[in-house]
Amino acid sequence: MLTRIASAAGRRVLASATSKLVATKLAPRSIISVYTGHGALPVRSFSVSALASAPAASKKTTSAATKKKPAKRSTPTKKKKKATKAAAPKKAKKTAKRALTPEEKEKAAIRVLKKMALLKGPQLLPESSWAVYVSQNLTAGSGPLTDKIKEVASAFKNLSASEKERLQATAQSNQAANKRARQQWIESYPPEAVYMANIARRRLARKLSKTRVYLIHDARLPKRAGSPYTLFIKSRFRSASDGGATSSQDAFRAMSQEWKNLSEADKQPFRDMAESQSSANKEQLKALKDRAKAYWKTHEGGSSSQVPS
Repeated sequence: MLTRIASAAGRRVLASATSKLVATKLAPRSIISVYTGHGALPVRSFSVSALASAPAASKKTTSAATKKKPAKRSTPTKKKKKATKAAAPKKAKKTAKRALTPEEKEKAAIRVLKKMALLKGPQLLPESSWAVYVSQNLTAGSGPLTDKIKEVASAFKNLSASEKERLQATAQSNQAANKRARQQWIESYPPEAVYMANIARRRLARKLSKTRVYLIHDARLPKRAGSPYTLFIKSRFRSASDGGATSSQDAFRAMSQEWKNLSEADKQPFRDMAESQSSANKEQLKALKDRAKAYWKTHEGGSSSQVPS
């Protein structure tokens, strides 16, 4: 009976030791023997690792089973790009231009001529004693312009002789300054631009019904060829005026009579000179017209067809 009690107690001790070793996972791989008081009781040996590894393996298998396997990355299939043709630029729709009326054409022509005429010249100073006095005294006083002019005119009449001489000296100085300013302004343009400006001024005078035309005098422009008679007058004018003629009219009458009395042989040199000047003038004028068209087209922004011939 004691043997049964001892063996039962040994089994209980063995079971508790086995549970502790399984919980701590420190069970040695050895054979455990239980001894009783009367001697060793042989107990079937076993491996604790076998007991502990069985549930652990099941845990691993279950955890491995529960873990989802990572899905294989599917390599995206590259879509072949379809070769698309470049979109052609849209053509602008041509809008039909409205035909201009005769009045609109005339206004457009006048605008072009005004642009070519170089109407805005240099800033000039007053060239007369009256203009100088007005420029100095018109700003004084108050009231309408007509009343101011009347007051200035009345004061100008009552000026002393010395004051009028001073104004005249200022006017003459202004004339010299204006002459230099005009020459500098003319030379700031090429000869072809001045040539076009004079033609445009003549046409504007006709279109606007103006009786007086102010042309730009430029020594660089080709001179008009003279006739045999005008060349003879130029060659004889100084001698005729120094020959005792009382006036220029008497001198012209004397030269005209002298031309009539000349023989054909004496007139021939003047005719040859006039013909030579005429041919040279035509060549210079042709070259000037060509330059004028090119200048207008490139510098003024117009077309060569707008240049007057």
